[in-house]
Amino acid sequence: MDAAVLRNFGEAPRFEQFPEPTPGEGEVLVEVAAAALPPVARLAASNPDYGRGMTLPSVCGMEGVGRLEDGTRVAFFARSPNGSMAQYTVSRSAMCVPLPDGVDDVTAAALYNPGLTSWAAYNWTAKFSAGETALVLGATGFAGKLAVQIAKILGAKRVIGAGRNPEVLESLHDLGVDATIQIDQPDEDLAAAFAKEAGEEGFDVIMDYLWGHPAEVLLSSLPRHLFPTVETRYIQLGNSAGSKVNLHADWLRRTGVTLRPNIPAPLEPMADLGASFHRELTTRAASGELRMDIETVPLAEIEKAWERTDMGGRRLVLIP
Repeated sequence: MDAAVLRNFGEAPRFEQFPEPTPGEGEVLVEVAAAALPPVARLAASNPDYGRGMTLPSVCGMEGVGRLEDGTRVAFFARSPNGSMAQYTVSRSAMCVPLPDGVDDVTAAALYNPGLTSWAAYNWTAKFSAGETALVLGATGFAGKLAVQIAKILGAKRVIGAGRNPEVLESLHDLGVDATIQIDQPDEDLAAAFAKEAGEEGFDVIMDYLWGHPAEVLLSSLPRHLFPTVETRYIQLGNSAGSKVNLHADWLRRTGVTLRPNIPAPLEPMADLGASFHRELTTRAASGELRMDIETVPLAEIEKAWERTDMGGRRLVLIP
């Protein structure tokens, strides 16, 4: 079958033939209709630590949309060596979510992982409530743009978007963002910008897709009190700006910050909850309530697509 095959970490996958997979116990065969190309797929293919458990050669990709042998249309997660960027893959049946008729394959494929992650982070991890404030660090990426919209859907009083791309930052106001912060500025100025938006009470929820140095500056700028009375739920979702931070003890003790992973449990046991979340997301996407910039690319052009750096908040979706 046609597939995007990775043979060596650090290289781009190649469009070539790969054996059609056979489902094992608890798995189903999926005929792939659309497969998303998110940054995490590139990270897993470039870094053996990030791609832990990935065996080579392997088909790239973790999420997509396809059809089961009985014709059911599903969004799915795939695992190495049978990734989603191929004509066929296998998935755990528990990780396949039936899709409503109102949303197309490409939209559902682009939405599945980042949308589900954000929706679960707000509703499950952060227990976000209407009237609270949210800061999205990394708001100019595809996932970050979804996160600011989801915060508004959930009734956020204020949403602040922080990111690099100035054009995308400006466009966030059309998605409901109340204020934006350009993170490509001197640390002192960036800290002042964070502090201004935080005010005396800080943020209720921080959704961080960047980590690294921007997170250090953000954490250092939050208001400090001897006895914090407001909890800031800091949800760590990605690390595109670096995998480590220098964390000062006062940034936790005096700010009321609690650091949390995006989903504090194995994903598979949450399958029913995830399916419920995804139905909500796809329904809102079908109605136009969630706006996304998506570009389709033939799977045969995977090598060119892999090297693209002009995303500007868009998501590439591969079509086998």
